[in-house]
Amino acid sequence: MRWSAIILLAIGGFGACLGAALTYRQRRQTNQPTTPEPAISVPVVIDKRDVLPLAAIKAPPTTGELAMRYARTLVGYGPRYSRPNGRPTPGWTRQLTFIAETLKQAGLKVERDTWTDRKELITFTNLSARIPGRGRERIVLACHHDTKCTTGHPTPEHNFEFVGANDGASGVALLLALAPVLRQRDNAASIELVFFDGEESLDWHWNDAARALFGSRRYVKRHRDARLLGNEPRIVAMVLLDMVGRKDLHIQEELYSTELLRRICWSAAVANGYRQQFYRRAERAADDHTPFLEVGIPAVDLIDLNGNPTWHTPYDTLDNMSATSLQQVADVVLTMLPAVEQAYVTEPR
Repeated sequence: MRWSAIILLAIGGFGACLGAALTYRQRRQTNQPTTPEPAISVPVVIDKRDVLPLAAIKAPPTTGELAMRYARTLVGYGPRYSRPNGRPTPGWTRQLTFIAETLKQAGLKVERDTWTDRKELITFTNLSARIPGRGRERIVLACHHDTKCTTGHPTPEHNFEFVGANDGASGVALLLALAPVLRQRDNAASIELVFFDGEESLDWHWNDAARALFGSRRYVKRHRDARLLGNEPRIVAMVLLDMVGRKDLHIQEELYSTELLRRICWSAAVANGYRQQFYRRAERAADDHTPFLEVGIPAVDLIDLNGNPTWHTPYDTLDNMSATSLQQVADVVLTMLPAVEQAYVTEPR
């Protein structure tokens, strides 16, 4: 996940984009034909005065603490990334087992997709689990499970012990904590929990994601191939959790994300009383949601990146995380879901 320069407010184009979003929702609700939403387009900051009337949905009060316990386990495995020629770190292997076993304990069937990138000669693994809904369509809730490799870089300051508490473990831990909650929910569409591998850039610098986003690109390609063969229900929306546990939480408005989903996210934060934790800044961040956007799947990134002092440093540790922050993001995600379903899910078949 990387960020560009701060984007100034661009209110001028908001009205047209909002009208298009509302038309999209109206067509969905009346089963009229719809055209795909555009892929990555010119970013437009939402008007935060225009708040959707969402009802706050609180996660169980122990969700944040449970997520912290999961994060503590993950961080205890140490660095968690794969390496060339079948030599992953021990923590990478242990983490995959932990994620799979925790999902199974929640009553979910786990799919493991393992492949070797021909150019990098690195073996990656995505994990996923589906929670059935009333309809066949899918909403993806995702994170990345790999940590940044901080060894072997030519610049000395880029080499240090890195356990990735917030950047890696927080999203994984929160999805695991939400799994039993989502399983008990009456879902209009299937909810798919996806844990991507290879999000972090192999180079220290991002380099336009030339050597990053391996797992999400793989997942989207497989989805598109299966759709062409008529073997898989479509994904109607994607919500990404990345770096969601910092003590001084600030989820930025990520400007590549679909505008309507950003409005839903902000409105969910307002409904829960979390204005100070969300959207104080608006930035662009290339992340695991961008492969979805590139093929026209609406997606939103909940990310705490700009101004985060521990990002890709030795200080990204459990001491700088908070169960309260994880609880707040859980509340926002659960509050978003009914609005996401209303906007994007067709009538269940």
